[in-house]
Amino acid sequence: MNQSLKLTQKIKKPTDLPYLNEVIFHGVIGFAIYAFRPLSLIYTLGILIFFILKIIRNPNNPFIIIQAFAYVVVAEVFLRMTGGFIFYETGKYSVILFMIFGLYYHNFKTSGYVYIVFLLLLLPSVIVTFLDINYETNFRKTILFNISGPLSLFATALFCYKREIKLSVYLRTLDTMVLPIVAMAVYLFFYTPDLQKVVTGADSNFATSGGFGPNQVSTILGLGMFCIYVRLFLTYKHRLLRLVMYGILAFISYRALATLSRGGVLTAVIMCFLFTISFLRYATPRAKAKGVAKIIVIILGAIAVWSVTLVATNNMLYNKYTDRNARGIKQGDLTTGRVEIAETEFEAFFKNPIFGIGVGMAKFYRAKTEGIKAASHNEVTRLISEHGFFGILSILLLIGVPSIHFLTDNRNIFILPLIVFWFLTINHSAMRIAAPGFIYGLGLLKVTLDNSDK
Repeated sequence: MNQSLKLTQKIKKPTDLPYLNEVIFHGVIGFAIYAFRPLSLIYTLGILIFFILKIIRNPNNPFIIIQAFAYVVVAEVFLRMTGGFIFYETGKYSVILFMIFGLYYHNFKTSGYVYIVFLLLLLPSVIVTFLDINYETNFRKTILFNISGPLSLFATALFCYKREIKLSVYLRTLDTMVLPIVAMAVYLFFYTPDLQKVVTGADSNFATSGGFGPNQVSTILGLGMFCIYVRLFLTYKHRLLRLVMYGILAFISYRALATLSRGGVLTAVIMCFLFTISFLRYATPRAKAKGVAKIIVIILGAIAVWSVTLVATNNMLYNKYTDRNARGIKQGDLTTGRVEIAETEFEAFFKNPIFGIGVGMAKFYRAKTEGIKAASHNEVTRLISEHGFFGILSILLLIGVPSIHFLTDNRNIFILPLIVFWFLTINHSAMRIAAPGFIYGLGLLKVTLDNSDK
């Protein structure tokens, strides 16, 4: 009698249809902001007010903090693209604000003090810059712009480290992350509905990226691809929603490929591969059989999306991914100049190996010594050049802590793909956006099963 009651209760759980309504609503937001861009600022204010009130009204629920992190971090690129931020780094500042709420209401694990060490390792380089900076240099742009990424990572890592979270709540966090991506993808579609008119070369394309940085847009769309991929394995309960999400996965993948920025797409593919290996390792035989069937469907869909995008980009997609120019000639520099920038940063490190040359000073060093004005795309080499020996220690700490976490709790099927996302993203896009830092923190959560997950 009790067992049948449990089964009945499970069957009568709320469906996923309310989430489908949220997906549709965010599609409408994307179109509305395209039609009237000032709505983007209202959207930003609405996000902050909504989550601050929700946190205050639910002081005993730490996962609302994580949900707030998730939404703001993923919405950041869309809001930058559409002029929704007063300050360029508003997304990272918001993460730090939510962390303050989180620490006030929920504190953090004492073992998380290791990330305070990470923060302290960054201070000497800040002091170096502060002492060397002249009055004509903008403090906020020089120091805060470069330190805000590591600060947002510190905020999420400190709050999330070994905090227990139920699998069902974790999956809802992934669902939350998809929503602003849907809005951005819809906006991108209306911004450039006909790709053939704007894609004339194999370089990363600003027109197909909403007039914004293709690297950052590709990164967020790739993250959305991974979130939906995971949810199609740890599946939505409603068949209609599953079908809709398959379609959204195809659409987001199409727009990610259309940016002609490889970093975000390739990172997403690697994440999906690592998650699949972990999933198949621990899944039941029945779940494995269903998983293999889904993999086949997704691979066939990926081939179709690639083919459609190939035609829509006048074959430039093929040229981009095979390192060719618009005429189909091999270019010989797969990194598009990133190696040369990295070399200057190692050079700066060898000249200032202990404290580094100072936060935000690498671009000035490059411009002065090599005449290169491009900013670094690699957070690792930037940390080494600007923070010196302390930067190397900070990198080792950031890699070492989740590695130990993974080795001691390797049944967490999320930690490996999420930490890989962080590492790969900071190597092709530095920490210009808050996403890598947040995803790093998300990988540190301790995922547990509840009755609804079994």
